[in-house]
Amino acid sequence: MQLTSPLPLVAGLGLMFLNLAPCPALAVVKAAGHRGNSLFAPENTLASFQSALSRADYIELDGQPCADGTLVVMHDSTVDRTTDGTGSVASMTVAQLKTLDAGSWFSAGFTGTRVPTLEEALTNIIPAAIPLIERKSGTPEDYVNLLRKIHGLTNVVLQSFDWNFLASVHALEPLIPLCALGSGTFTSSSLISITNSGARRVAWEKTGVTASMVRMVQSQGVEVIVWTVDGPEIKNYIDLGVDAIISNDPGMVRQLQQGVTNATGNLGDRLMTYWKMDDGLTNPMATAVLDSKGTNSTFLTRNDGISHWLGSGGSMFDGAVQLGGLAAWINMPRADIGTNAVTISAWIKLRELPSQMATSYGAILDSTNDCYILYLDKASKELRFKVTDTAAHAARPGIPEALLQTNQWIHVAGTYTGQAGPASGQACIYLNGQPQDVHIGNDNTSPAGLTGTVKPGQYAAMGREGPSGANYFYGQIDDMAFWRRALTPPEIRAIHEGGRTGLSLGDQLRKPTALILPKSASYSGTNGTVELDFQSQGSWTTFRLLRARSLQGPFLGVPAISPVYLGRGLYRFTCPVDGEGLLFFRIEGQ
Repeated sequence: MQLTSPLPLVAGLGLMFLNLAPCPALAVVKAAGHRGNSLFAPENTLASFQSALSRADYIELDGQPCADGTLVVMHDSTVDRTTDGTGSVASMTVAQLKTLDAGSWFSAGFTGTRVPTLEEALTNIIPAAIPLIERKSGTPEDYVNLLRKIHGLTNVVLQSFDWNFLASVHALEPLIPLCALGSGTFTSSSLISITNSGARRVAWEKTGVTASMVRMVQSQGVEVIVWTVDGPEIKNYIDLGVDAIISNDPGMVRQLQQGVTNATGNLGDRLMTYWKMDDGLTNPMATAVLDSKGTNSTFLTRNDGISHWLGSGGSMFDGAVQLGGLAAWINMPRADIGTNAVTISAWIKLRELPSQMATSYGAILDSTNDCYILYLDKASKELRFKVTDTAAHAARPGIPEALLQTNQWIHVAGTYTGQAGPASGQACIYLNGQPQDVHIGNDNTSPAGLTGTVKPGQYAAMGREGPSGANYFYGQIDDMAFWRRALTPPEIRAIHEGGRTGLSLGDQLRKPTALILPKSASYSGTNGTVELDFQSQGSWTTFRLLRARSLQGPFLGVPAISPVYLGRGLYRFTCPVDGEGLLFFRIEGQ
């Protein structure tokens, strides 16, 4: 037997070559939390800043002096909007401001949250993130003296719409990094004025940020920060190549870049159910609809005597199913999620747009309990994902029908996580790999709520509202799957992009993963065995070894063999071998 070098180990959830070549460094757009993580916590409070620390590179906050000269964190000149008090900040002392409730306006879960001083905020943010301080009012000396006091001259950025203020700060203390705020049309004279102030960053309102503006500014060694961008629009500015994005949801800024900067996740992690819809390929009159991952196999009901199965000529992948009113639907067994996170993913071909339906709803996957469903909504003219938790909190993000197309395959996914913020969950719907709508918290109490376990007791159907309901869906479905977690944006994007190259979810489950790492292979001629060491960084508990004489396969499972656990995620397969020549191995997590 001959072992090639590098190791002919093929590892992962399917085929993967060991590749030790480093990935090239790629530019990353930094995330700046607008007044903290302000979609999920009351703005400009320690709760909001702490919530943003794990999500943001910068944390944007506002400073102004109160009556006794202390710099405090508040955006407005009055306390009316964000506390239970009234009056101007300038007329109140710190002691008076500290009596105000700065959290209950946002949600009851933040009752008792206080207005922080700027010093308190900075010492809670540094060094986990860089404070991006917007000067609302106050003298240059106010800010320079505070930053000197806390030894924060170089690990903050001070920004202002008043570029003369920035120039004064620069004259007092050149070490402080400065950023010029602005909006409207950006010109070359704007850039000259900004650089003359000592600023090396520009934070511009989003409508004035264009590709030419970004090129102009960056060509002079000045960074471009765009404000304030939320939801799917974030991707537009990532694509423009700005240096940072100020967002009320800084976590989304990071997530939408993970496909570029991080390895693909493990799509098999907590995958609960996967219907390939290939059941009619061998028998066009089959009624069984098999779950290739879990135990949620079910049945196709046909009332017209027609197959309703599609072959490779009409499906997205190998096979698909065509549903149509009373003629055909698929009843689902009870499928409770049991966690406070879920994902639905499916390829769908619509026959009609929501506004063209004869009924109020089109049940792609629906139930009367609405635990986790996909449906067409005529009134809103949307394709919606709805999730309901055990507290009866619900969210319904939707895709406008202007973005939908009939008679061609589209990929739709809905995700829910109850842990998006300290007191709120998040639901999102995707079309063809891109997020289209994000809802924070319960639709009726946003931005709070929707944190509980997905509501149990769902008896759903594909093509109608549960086993006995109406609101039928007319169209085709392929490759539908559920997860007991919220897939990340890059994972959703990977499913779509893989599908467009002909890879079903099943194919992608067998794609390479960096979570199973081949470590070494050694052959013992005396014992006629090869020892294959590997490390698992995934969630798998069992593994399977396959081998082939050719890299192209076929890879066949080695029977009656399990790895020995060596500790610290390391495992070893000891495999008997015979004959000469090349052997290729594959390790699959199960």
